[in-house]
Amino acid sequence: MKHIFLRVFIYFGVVIVAFTLLIGLLFTQFNQNNIIGTYRTQLTDLAKTVAERVGKASQTEDTESFSDYLAAVEDFGSSRRSDIWIFSNPKAESPLKDQFTNVVPDQMEMSGRMESILEHAFNGKRKTYTDHDKIYDTDMMHVATPVYDGNKNVIGAVLVTGPMEMRQTAVLQYQKYMLLCVGLGGLIAIILALIFSRQLVRPILRIDEFAGEIASGDYSGTTGIVRRDELGSLADTMDELAEQLDEAEEYRAGVEQSRRDFFSNVSHELRTPITVTKGYADALVEGYVDNEEKREEYLKRIQDECTTMERLVSDLLIISRMQNPDFEMNTEVINLIAVAQDAMRGLRILMKEKNIASDITYDDEMSLIVGDYDRIRQVFVVLMQNAIKYCDPGTEIKVHIGRKDGTISASVSDHGIVIPEEEWSQVFDKFYRASTHGGREGSGLGLVVAKNIVERHGGVISVKSTEKDGTVFTMEFPETSVETEE
Repeated sequence: MKHIFLRVFIYFGVVIVAFTLLIGLLFTQFNQNNIIGTYRTQLTDLAKTVAERVGKASQTEDTESFSDYLAAVEDFGSSRRSDIWIFSNPKAESPLKDQFTNVVPDQMEMSGRMESILEHAFNGKRKTYTDHDKIYDTDMMHVATPVYDGNKNVIGAVLVTGPMEMRQTAVLQYQKYMLLCVGLGGLIAIILALIFSRQLVRPILRIDEFAGEIASGDYSGTTGIVRRDELGSLADTMDELAEQLDEAEEYRAGVEQSRRDFFSNVSHELRTPITVTKGYADALVEGYVDNEEKREEYLKRIQDECTTMERLVSDLLIISRMQNPDFEMNTEVINLIAVAQDAMRGLRILMKEKNIASDITYDDEMSLIVGDYDRIRQVFVVLMQNAIKYCDPGTEIKVHIGRKDGTISASVSDHGIVIPEEEWSQVFDKFYRASTHGGREGSGLGLVVAKNIVERHGGVISVKSTEKDGTVFTMEFPETSVETEE
């Protein structure tokens, strides 16, 4: 990426330096033209003034005062190292008289260009040119203008010659100053190009660095670029991409972990029932059991182990699905009271076998939540089955549906084995069995399934267990209404 910085720096530098040089050349040329133009105007005005005075003096034949004027003009020209020559037009019908001229063309050595501008002046045109004068050894400017009589006839011409040395010196001095300014401007331009290049390239370098971080699998960072331009928009897009990739990575890791947990749990929990089942089956196949009653017992145990494995696999599948973020539930507005009553009806036979009574109470008959009916019923079934399994015969299982502060709660309580307080937070862990379970059958997954279902509904589940109040599992869900759902 250093190459792009170098290229941008060169592009910026070349453009700004070229612009600075161009401005410098334009100002230098403008100043040179202005100085020379001003001097040309001065010589032209002087030539016009002298030509007008000569024309008037020629008309009035005022030779005396004109001689004084001519002397004064020549002194003025000498003080400025300028020559003022007055020529008579030999082609005119009434050429300017010798009294009003100060030069004889035949006695004067003139260059071809000087003769040319005099010819233009004799033809009524003002003409200017610049050349190098060998006598003064400097560049001279020559201005020729016609002299008119009263009838506007060209009777002569005035030629003013002035040195360019002072003007050229001024131009040269200005060029030196301008060269210094251009040099300083070029230095400033290079510094500005360096600053602008860094400002432009720095976010690009950061975006490239951040893209490398993303490519290496690190999605936790951001570009840290805040700009209101295309680079800022690109940085925002990269930040959003990293965020989405981070979420996708978390999702993938979650799915992968769920898959590993599932296979690990299946392999761990199925090992014992499969070993037992295989042992009974081997005994039957090898003919070690001759007693028919014993054979029936072995077959019954094989059947029980298969039922246990079936329930175990079913619970593991449910847990795996519930932990998958893509798992969808068939949610609708349901009455928690009706769900609890339905679950309890399905367990009447088991309760009757242990002489267990049941009761459902509620605060409001419209205890509505948004949820999956079958899944919520499954939670009630798990909690009630556990209550039947661990409560004392002849006791009562109570279910209460409460309503408070926008929350619908459901509690399932029984009187039987007490769970130690230090184990309350562990009963929802996979395969955890309370120390007081007394060897009763179970996979240790029922409460895990219940907890996952409750949490997927935006709720919480907890347990309290004491000798006085018994064991109470409590669920809390966000309340809803028919109007809210619609």
